[in-house]
Amino acid sequence: MISTIKTAFTTSLRHWKIVLLVYALQLLVAVPLAMQVWHVLEASIGNSLEINKLLPAYDHTVFSDFLNTHGGSITPLIGQLRWVLLVWAVASIFINGGVLFTLLKRTPKWQDFWAGGAAYFFRFAKIAAIFLLLVLLWTAITLLPYLGNLMNSFETMDSEKTVLTYLLWIAMGWFIGVIYLNNAFVVARTAIIEQGLGTWRALKTGLGFALRHFFQITTIFLIFSALQVLASLVYWWVEGKSGMVSGGMVLVFFLIQQALVLFRIAGRFMVLDGISSFFVHRSQSR
Repeated sequence: MISTIKTAFTTSLRHWKIVLLVYALQLLVAVPLAMQVWHVLEASIGNSLEINKLLPAYDHTVFSDFLNTHGGSITPLIGQLRWVLLVWAVASIFINGGVLFTLLKRTPKWQDFWAGGAAYFFRFAKIAAIFLLLVLLWTAITLLPYLGNLMNSFETMDSEKTVLTYLLWIAMGWFIGVIYLNNAFVVARTAIIEQGLGTWRALKTGLGFALRHFFQITTIFLIFSALQVLASLVYWWVEGKSGMVSGGMVLVFFLIQQALVLFRIAGRFMVLDGISSFFVHRSQSR
């Protein structure tokens, strides 16, 4: 386990070229929406004083008036967001294929990233659709029934603390289920690339393997996720201590933010490499 985690960390660092490429692709997807937001802020919302009334506390009347006044400016953002999400979904499938291919083949070359993303795009698209359906099904089973009766629970249970405690446990169960599905589908994609399995056999392999080795794989996932959370907490602490009090500090914190984004991308590489390497090692040791 320790060697797998160490290898995943070092491998992600050696794939810094792919990390930069994924960063650039994400930036290309985000820029159109960011430009649209900038134009709306500059032309309409940014010149309005109504938003200042919402800063101290939420006021439904003020918020409704704000939407009535600036709804015409916000509507294009919503329309743009739909297309951005669609493009991002397609790009994510391609990126996952390219990244996982380069990690498994230990080849941090841009041309291999493009080749892997193209070769496994359609099979990974099918995998992604099934993953989304299972997550929605799991959400419908766990969260939706309780949330639908949440207001009644406040009236029937003894205290609000009891209601929120139940909600916390249910949310934790939902989160554990989503982690399991994420791990299973990483294994399934790995089985497609490494073993040449078909989609359904790979899914069966992934779901079974992730269940049998749930604690080991989840540990890998949580360790690298904790690193990203820790980096974010350190950033917020530094920002709280210093703040963007000058033009120079704004530039410094902008660069730190971009470094944090790169680290989050590298963290995703670590998770993928850790889980996939664990699966490959166990498969070969049989």
